Amino acid sequence: MSTWMVVTSVWTMFAVCVVLFVRGASPHVHRSDDASGRDELAASDVPRSEA
Repeated sequence: MSTWMVVTSVWTMFAVCVVLFVRGASPHVHRSDDASGRDELAASDVPRSEA
């Protein structure tokens, strides 16, 4: 294999891993606007600043 193909493959694999990591690290919680009570939320859903 040529050197450029190896370098391109390594960078592509690195970029895919970064994208998957960022997507996995971002929160996937979508709260509706009418959910105003904190009593309904689980302990893991309460932000650390309000715990």
